[in-house]
Amino acid sequence: MRSIREFIEMIERRHPLTLDFLYKSYGENFSRKIKTYIDLLKRFGELFGYDSRVVLCRAPGRVNLMGRHIDYMGGHVNPIAVNFEIIAVIGRRNDDYVYLYNMDPCYSAKIFKIGDELPDSKIHNLEEWDKWTVKKFREKEGKYDWDDYVKGLIIYLQNYFMDDNGRFLKRIGGFNALIYGDIPPRRGLSSSSALVVAIALGLKKIYSLDIPLNEFIDIIGYSEWYRLTRGGTADHAAIILSKRGHVSHIGCLPTLIDEVDYAPFPKGYKIVIVDSGFKRPATDDATNYLRVTAASYRIGLLIVKSLYPQYSNKLKLLRDLNTRNLGVDLKKIYEILLRLPLKASRNDLRRIISEKYLEELESIFMNHREPAGGYKIRQNVLFGLAEEERAFIFPSLLKRNAVRKIIELINISHDGDRVVKFNKFGDKMKWDSSKLCSDQVLIKYISLLSRGVFSEELELYMQPGGYERSIEPIDFICDQVRYNLGEYAGAQISGAGLGGNVLIFIREDKVNLLEKVLMESYYDKYGVKIDIIELSPSQGASIFD
Repeated sequence: MRSIREFIEMIERRHPLTLDFLYKSYGENFSRKIKTYIDLLKRFGELFGYDSRVVLCRAPGRVNLMGRHIDYMGGHVNPIAVNFEIIAVIGRRNDDYVYLYNMDPCYSAKIFKIGDELPDSKIHNLEEWDKWTVKKFREKEGKYDWDDYVKGLIIYLQNYFMDDNGRFLKRIGGFNALIYGDIPPRRGLSSSSALVVAIALGLKKIYSLDIPLNEFIDIIGYSEWYRLTRGGTADHAAIILSKRGHVSHIGCLPTLIDEVDYAPFPKGYKIVIVDSGFKRPATDDATNYLRVTAASYRIGLLIVKSLYPQYSNKLKLLRDLNTRNLGVDLKKIYEILLRLPLKASRNDLRRIISEKYLEELESIFMNHREPAGGYKIRQNVLFGLAEEERAFIFPSLLKRNAVRKIIELINISHDGDRVVKFNKFGDKMKWDSSKLCSDQVLIKYISLLSRGVFSEELELYMQPGGYERSIEPIDFICDQVRYNLGEYAGAQISGAGLGGNVLIFIREDKVNLLEKVLMESYYDKYGVKIDIIELSPSQGASIFD
């Protein structure tokens, strides 16, 4: 750690260590960031003194190109870090208090005492963490602020350094932090995850926390459950592990550090994010829907283990249901899918699933209400299996520069999320995901494969399935891209769904055409002006001490 005064002097004099940090973090355009760092350091000095010893931590936002909604089933993701970030100046305190300040006046200063936030005893697993955070949510009456991301991190991190009797193996004390961020909020760029990563890197340094990197990533990810989100750790892995100019290929649950692969981002292409203007509703119904679809993965796996006990030891998570792991052919996967119900009520599931898994089934039911009309088991499971296959082959497509196939798979992936279809004139058409995995369709595939007839359309990665996390306006944007830009762009929902943004992979020279098409058609349809952000694959998180 260095004093604020030392850091400012090193940056102003272009000290070699400073230049090395800036170049590795930002590349040749690092000079544009110098003023940001100096302003941030001076403000920290005004707040806490120029002799304060601190570390500088930066964490970029991220977007995921392929592998949607599958990190929490142990699937693969293919993200890039983006050219927007959180920067944190963090200094150790000699007490138990946390002082949080933000350069953005929209985020008020926060102060809290760590000891007041910690649970009374050790939390032993994710199930206990789930229950404890639900209890806290009720106590707080669902009222959260930006400092709760930091509280969740400290609680879960301190819990890691606690024995079964509740004694601290290492104590995480107080700290001062000043935050700067230019990640556009609510754009699916993981601004909150970047904040948590930046703070976590600082705490790891100032308190000399010895944690293997894969466990560190998982701790950061699951700490966000404090705010009652139930995502995985893929965003945090992407923020930490990404390399400039590359797409990362990361396996989840656990984060497989040694198996991370990198493929070059295609030259002449860009990622753009389009804001639909429709936010995900902050309602109990919306939260319940997200949990229902996620639960369908786990329920589907219990059905498969009940029907095929010979595979049960190989099936820990839904990602394990593939030809490679089970040693079966593609026909067998479709036969397994055919035996899954299209829809099922809770009572139906209690009859279908083996008695040995009923306790686990009931625990799955606990965090959501039963959906009207039943769980859409088959289409949800097919989406998860197919999306994992798309994510699995994605790096090989990048390495071959198979851009047309990448665009095709992006479009197919969104078909698995869509709730409606539009024709080229913008007229709404019916869309029923269940028809894409009906008995008739699966029997046809099984019959063709049994006769040795094979075509690419039979591949699992070519199947959309039906996860249905999109909304009508987002489907409209995706279809406009498909009709007007054809082979030059692919579009899909970005983030968890039920609103938000569209991610578009597009040839650079077609961005202006994209803007023209959407500016005209989308405003006419929904009365919303399109907001477009261009992204570039950037360097993952870093620390300067």
